[in-house]
Amino acid sequence: MHKPNENDLRKIYEIMPLSGIEDTGWSRVTIDGWFRAHEPMVEVRDEYALMRVEYGDKGYNLSPLAVSDKAYAEAIYELQSMGLDSVRGANTKQAAILKDMGYEVTLDRDASEYLYLPEDLIELKGQKFHSKRNFINRFEKEYQFRPYTPSDYDGLMKLLCMWSYRHIDNGVRFCEQEGWIKYKDLEKVEVDEEILVLDRVVKDLKGFNCFADVLVIDGSIAGFAAGEILPTGIGALYFEKADIDYRGIYPLLDNLFCKAHFGGVKYINKQEDMGIEGLRRSKLSYNPAAMAERYTAVKK
Repeated sequence: MHKPNENDLRKIYEIMPLSGIEDTGWSRVTIDGWFRAHEPMVEVRDEYALMRVEYGDKGYNLSPLAVSDKAYAEAIYELQSMGLDSVRGANTKQAAILKDMGYEVTLDRDASEYLYLPEDLIELKGQKFHSKRNFINRFEKEYQFRPYTPSDYDGLMKLLCMWSYRHIDNGVRFCEQEGWIKYKDLEKVEVDEEILVLDRVVKDLKGFNCFADVLVIDGSIAGFAAGEILPTGIGALYFEKADIDYRGIYPLLDNLFCKAHFGGVKYINKQEDMGIEGLRRSKLSYNPAAMAERYTAVKK
């Protein structure tokens, strides 16, 4: 295996629409964003792709991306020939194949991703979206919703640092030297991982196949969202950050972004909740139509 290059990413996106996957595990944002700090290694063939990432002293193999069930089984056999006997992130169909190949399969609920019907998030019809409509209708501030531009960068970083300060145990501060943030703990200086990934994405939206928008209130960026339409026909909403001083801003931002970009998609994928209780409640409140389930499989 080797570090992914542009040809690998291009081929992965060619395989993706034939694979039947509905999650974001093979997106550019995942591979070259979230996985970048974890030394992703890939092997991309004509009919399947393999990927391995490192977390600490452990390596994990992602469930292969393949154009058919036969190609998927061949990919698993190749992993086995390398001495590897487990995969993470298998979907429901892949899990069944793995069971037949003698693997013990376990659902990873915390890593499973939420899928929504585009018409639900765009139209917000019915009693189940009553509270979302109320928040939007009662939003009091005048706002401008428009595409993100590089000139918005400093305002976006300010918003993200404020968001981190409020959501990570009030332990995040601006880093005077770097314009970033640091923890109160004087023994270490860290940067929130999500901000690092988002920073990389907004600096190269085209390279990540993404689009991004900002919600501007009183001249300041109060909301930001970014995503892409994957080759599978699924809209992926990767980032959604807003200033909660404005009551109802998240339902408003979500609705505006989905209206702007996801009208013709099969599903809108809002990714996983990582087992975080508040995040799970929030994602469930939008009434998902399905889950892109992820399974871990280990050879018996």
